[in-house]
Amino acid sequence: MKYGTLTNLIYADSQLTLPKVGDGATLILWSDRRAYTVTSVERKCIFVTRDLAERLELNFEKGLQEYSYKPDPEAVPEKATLRKDGNYYLGGHLLKIGFRDEFYDYSF
Repeated sequence: MKYGTLTNLIYADSQLTLPKVGDGATLILWSDRRAYTVTSVERKCIFVTRDLAERLELNFEKGLQEYSYKPDPEAVPEKATLRKDGNYYLGGHLLKIGFRDEFYDYSF
């Protein structure tokens, strides 16, 4: 199994969205997710920056995790490459385009 949660598995199997500058992106990790913004689109790669994600509710380890997102003006762009499977990868992890989702798994 590539992902530790059902949500990450569903996100990983979702359809590819063609990236545009300003689009949201989500880095799919084992059970965590990280929010990014597309800053540049090139032929076989895109550049993304990590978003500032602020937790809105105070449930911490329990319940839903709701975040507000805004671009980090000091973030360094990172290169995500397009692979033969039609997905973008950043540092070996799947990067889905078209939505931002932050999640921290407190069970690890």
